[in-house]
Amino acid sequence: MPDEVLPLRELELLDEDARRQLRDRRAFWWRTGASTRSKTCDADGTPLLWALTEEPHRAVWMPLDATPVPDGSVGIYRDGGARIAQVNPPSDLPGGRWQPHFATCTDPDRYRRPRT
Repeated sequence: MPDEVLPLRELELLDEDARRQLRDRRAFWWRTGASTRSKTCDADGTPLLWALTEEPHRAVWMPLDATPVPDGSVGIYRDGGARIAQVNPPSDLPGGRWQPHFATCTDPDRYRRPRT
């Protein structure tokens, strides 16, 4: 018995629904967490810009230096209302580039969590 294959239109609808759910989840994380993040680093007083990482099921808040730099390793795009950080973005991603604050912080180990 051959495997049943979903028609292309049904696959596209499933994909659209998954993208919509992800966008809604990110928007919820953004609304509930953006205002609670510190605007400056407690260690060195540097202004911070916060973004969510791209992980679809477990996004993490990423602190970035607030000033864009030409050789930064993080690009930012908007997904709904959420600011999403893309590490090592393709060169055609519009917008500026930012540096993760851990790379420039005077005391980064103060805030790092142990890897699990």
